[in-house]
Amino acid sequence: MSDPDTRIRPERLRAGHVGPGSVDAFGPGAELLGTLDGRPVRVVGAVPGDRGLLRVTHVGQHQTWTRLERLDAPSPHRVPAPCPVWQICGGCPWQAASLDAQRAARLDALRASLGPLLDGVTVHPWATAPVPTAYRTRAWMMVRGRPGRLRLGFFAPGTNDLIAVERCVAQHPAIDQALSAALALLDQRALTAWRGAGDDGLVRALGFRLDPASGRGPLTVVASRPDPAFAELAPALLDLPAVSGVFLNVQPADGGPVVGPDTHHLAGALRHPVTFDLGDGAALSLSLGPTAFVQTNHAAAEALLRTVATLLPARMDHLADVYAGAGAFGLALRDRARRVTLLEDAPAGVSDAHFNIAALGAGHVALMPGDAAERLARLVALDPVPDAVVLDPPRAGCAEPVLAALERLAPGAVVVYVSCGPKSLARDLRRLAAAFATTDLIPLDMFPHTPHLETVVRLVRR
Repeated sequence: MSDPDTRIRPERLRAGHVGPGSVDAFGPGAELLGTLDGRPVRVVGAVPGDRGLLRVTHVGQHQTWTRLERLDAPSPHRVPAPCPVWQICGGCPWQAASLDAQRAARLDALRASLGPLLDGVTVHPWATAPVPTAYRTRAWMMVRGRPGRLRLGFFAPGTNDLIAVERCVAQHPAIDQALSAALALLDQRALTAWRGAGDDGLVRALGFRLDPASGRGPLTVVASRPDPAFAELAPALLDLPAVSGVFLNVQPADGGPVVGPDTHHLAGALRHPVTFDLGDGAALSLSLGPTAFVQTNHAAAEALLRTVATLLPARMDHLADVYAGAGAFGLALRDRARRVTLLEDAPAGVSDAHFNIAALGAGHVALMPGDAAERLARLVALDPVPDAVVLDPPRAGCAEPVLAALERLAPGAVVVYVSCGPKSLARDLRRLAAAFATTDLIPLDMFPHTPHLETVVRLVRR
């Protein structure tokens, strides 16, 4: 038998190498899994089942990345991609795959994460009909270019290189129109664009959130620092079609999120309505600040509210909405509960929730601001203890003290968990398995053409 140190190893693939390959499966992220010259690679800009020439673009310590250089045999799941820059933008990496193939891949990934946790669980059909384009009603677009020639677009994955986009097919047309018109006004003032760490440029991004019911929404300019030019421009920005308010957000950090910690009102309304169709003629209108979290896909957000409602009892004594934000779930369900408590920590969410409780005249809805774990621990010690809970945590899932507090609910209490992270959902369900039985799971197609999956799960206290 050969000494393992002297065995001949295949030559390592190098950047620029081109060879025959195949695309075998969707991967855990934007890349797909394939083979090139018989060796495993990650593939960008293809569809599982494609065969052709692959070009190596990057070689890492553990992975090799490639892109489809020439398509020789297309996949049966391949469809025409609606966006001309989908292969380099990175925002919608699954555009060339059929919606059915996308959904099947997401469910396969979810089943792989949950495993035996799905035993005995009713997996329902998708809660949303596929809406593959123009579904985004909230957008942030980056600004680059020279004064007088500014451009809008998105950063290429893992870089600060702008992919210029005049029209994003995933966004509602009103967003593209508002942002393009706002950019033209910034260009007229010859404002500079921020170009990266150490640069003294001014404009970093533009954001717009549309309420489809009114056709209007707030416009936000993200800048590296305050400047009088924005206040001078605010009246003209407010006159743009669909703009109901103008704001300046200051993000001085070289990296991190697009939006910074400080937002200043420049013109128009302070808060802006977002209206949700709850079905059967019912609607919920919330007034929110410009940077408040709202699901990007408005139609899917409406379906999410209706889905959560179907998994909760028709009548509840005490409903707790944990990680409540502005309180959409609790306020949408307020007529089905004798008492509703919203738990939220973020100052912007707390402010919006206070405002909406008063605006709706919901006297039986209370807000408990502060850390969710601490507040929920206090809440389950009160009388009556919640008999229904809605959880909508961030992608990282629930904090351990939140899960511990749920175990103090009475037998028969219902928890509806809204998850945007299959791995954290699996971890939390395993943690709760001794105390709760998982009964139902409903997937939502919140982000078509991407690997992201929104999942709603119903649990009953044993």
